[in-house]
Amino acid sequence: MNVITPGISIVIRTLNEERFLGDCLSAIEKQVVDLPLEVIVVDSGSVDRTREIATGFGCILVSIPQGSFTFGRSLNIGVAKAQYEYVISISAHCVPVGANWLENLVKPLSRSAAELVYGAQKASITSRSSEIGYFSDRFRGQCGTRSEPEFNNGNSAFLKSIWSIRGFDEGLPAQEDVEFSQWHMKNSSATLYYSSKATVVHHHNDRNRTLYNRLYRELAVEFYLGRKSLFSLLFFSMSLPRYLVSDLAIARKKGALLKASKGILAFRAVQASAFLHAAISYKTYTQGITSAAR
Repeated sequence: MNVITPGISIVIRTLNEERFLGDCLSAIEKQVVDLPLEVIVVDSGSVDRTREIATGFGCILVSIPQGSFTFGRSLNIGVAKAQYEYVISISAHCVPVGANWLENLVKPLSRSAAELVYGAQKASITSRSSEIGYFSDRFRGQCGTRSEPEFNNGNSAFLKSIWSIRGFDEGLPAQEDVEFSQWHMKNSSATLYYSSKATVVHHHNDRNRTLYNRLYRELAVEFYLGRKSLFSLLFFSMSLPRYLVSDLAIARKKGALLKASKGILAFRAVQASAFLHAAISYKTYTQGITSAAR
C-alpha cells in the first residue's frame, strides 16, 4: 500500500451553495488541529457566488460539468486530489459546531480505532420541527463503534488508503456513503465509529417536492442495498404516531405549535409517501445499477 502523507484533506461538493458555504469554511478555519490541512471544493456548475467564496477562502477548486455529476463521482474526484491520509467529507450546507469538531472527527482514525467515522448532525433552530426530530432520531447515542453501515458523508472521515482499495460507487443516485461503508465493512474488515462529539448543524429546509425527491432516492437505494425491507416500512408506519407527538412537542417548545402543525403533517406525509413508493418501485428505479456491496 502506498505511504500517504499525514494530514487532513477536507472535500466539499457544491452546486449553488453560496448561502452556507462561507459559514462552513469560516468554521473550518477556526478548527484547532496540529496536522496540515487542505480544503478541496468540487463544484458542478454553480452560477451563484459559490466558486468566488471557495477561492476567497483559499480552497483548491475543482470544476466538473453539471451533467457528469453523481454524488460518488464528485467525491471520488475530490479524494483523488487529496494529498493527505485523513479525508473529511462535509456538506456545503453543514456548519461545524465548536473549534474541536475536526479533532473529534479525526481522532478515531489517528488512534487506529477505526477506518471510517461519521459525526453527529442536528437541524438548525429555524428548521421545521419534523426536520429537527428527524435528525435527533437519526443521530443519537454515545461515541463508539457501529455494526451497521450508517456512514454519512454530510459529516464523515475516512482513510484515503481505504478509499484507494475501492472508492465510492459512481452509479448510485444516492446513499453512496452507506454503500461505501457496507462494502468496506464486509470486504476490508473496516471498523465504523460514531463520534457524537463531532457535530455539525445541517441546514435543510427543502420544499415538499424537493424533500420527497430526496427521500425517495435515498430510500429506493436503501431497499436496493438490502438496508430497507417491507418490515422497515411496517415499523415506520407503526412509529408515525410517536414521530408526530415528538414533532408537536418540539414545535411547542419553539412556541410555534399552531403555526408548525400543518408543516409537521406535510413532512411526515411526504416521508410516508416516499417510503411506500420506494418499497413498490425501487427495483425499477435502480434497474441497471450493479453494486458489489449488495
